[in-house]
Amino acid sequence: MIKFLHTADLHLGKVFHDQGLGEDQAFMLGELSGILEDGSYAALVVAGDVYDRSIASPEAIELFSSFLGGIKKRQPSLEVLVIPGNHDSASRLGFGRELFARLGIRFGVSAEACDKPVIMERDGESCAFFLLPFLNPGVLSRDDPENGPLPLRSQSALAEEAALRMEKARQALGGIPSVLVAHLFASGGEEAGSERLFLGNAELVSIEPFKGFDYIALGHLHRCQSAGRNAWYSGSPLAYSFGEASSHGDGSQRDEKCFLSVELGKDGPKVEKIPVKPMRKVTSLSGSFDRFAGDISADKELLAAADDYLEIRLTDKRITENARELLRKRFPHLLSLRQDEALAGLSSGAKFRVSADGTRGGRRDVSADFRDFLMDLYGEASEISVGNSTEITAEIELFNTLLAETESTDAQIDLSEEGSP
Repeated sequence: MIKFLHTADLHLGKVFHDQGLGEDQAFMLGELSGILEDGSYAALVVAGDVYDRSIASPEAIELFSSFLGGIKKRQPSLEVLVIPGNHDSASRLGFGRELFARLGIRFGVSAEACDKPVIMERDGESCAFFLLPFLNPGVLSRDDPENGPLPLRSQSALAEEAALRMEKARQALGGIPSVLVAHLFASGGEEAGSERLFLGNAELVSIEPFKGFDYIALGHLHRCQSAGRNAWYSGSPLAYSFGEASSHGDGSQRDEKCFLSVELGKDGPKVEKIPVKPMRKVTSLSGSFDRFAGDISADKELLAAADDYLEIRLTDKRITENARELLRKRFPHLLSLRQDEALAGLSSGAKFRVSADGTRGGRRDVSADFRDFLMDLYGEASEISVGNSTEITAEIELFNTLLAETESTDAQIDLSEEGSP
């Protein structure tokens, strides 16, 4: 019975709302190393998007290199199987792969080699692992009797061609269990919000051509989920968007991040979720500014989220100035602050004068619009007026000066255009 650990979408080097995640990712990889130390796993499978960028940062490369060196030192017999995803550079990820293969670290970076499986043996059991990297347009061709090799462009066509080649090789193995490791968007999969996808459904691929495999280890979608018979996305081990937040402040909860422990047996694969405990959670909460700035000693939700990577959505109707800076004193890892309702109120404000009887008059002047903006911003009307007030604020005075200069310039341009031939 072959047992392996399935993960994907590590996105090492990821920057989340200007926050580097190096420490969080090192903590997560340390947790992964600890799971592998029990010695029962024959292999670690990483189904693409090792790095967040095709040209990975030196820090991200060092982090992955240190991780691989550590697990191989503690578990020399552990096989490591890695494929590139759409965020990776296949050529960079595969540098030195012939040397690494001798150490039991396999980088499946060539689509042309997808029908050459890695045969693994453990305790008298055998298993074939087929490695299918992300399929960029043109990496595979189909023979055309009249025109010779025909490069394939669509994800569906590329996947079908790869499936044909791998099925022929799989049939030649004599019935030993087989596993496919692939990075693709299987039809029916649910996105989490932080994936980089092509427009429309151009990337959707049917899982049906791969149905002969005993297990399909998928990467690309960041939510852990089944994608058909014996096909699973492990999801990303960390949340990389607030759409993946563990709490949304409205009672809704997202699936917790996890690694997948897979055992191949006569009755099919046994899949167990192993929850990932992040160094910091990603949380999205909503409420009034007073809720977050006031006494939170009795607010269990805010107390629990005090050290999380946090998004706050204010529900106030008026804009709170410098809200992010004020709240970061209490919530040091506040990464996103949204005032959607207040901004919606500003954008939908009246653009015309309204008389006492409610009828619409002429178009509002620009100074009045700016005055109303300041009223919304500061929440008060005192000393903010236009016309006969003797104490016009500095903001209104400066605005009116700049407005007069602009109108004068516009008038000169209009006169010049009228006198031109």
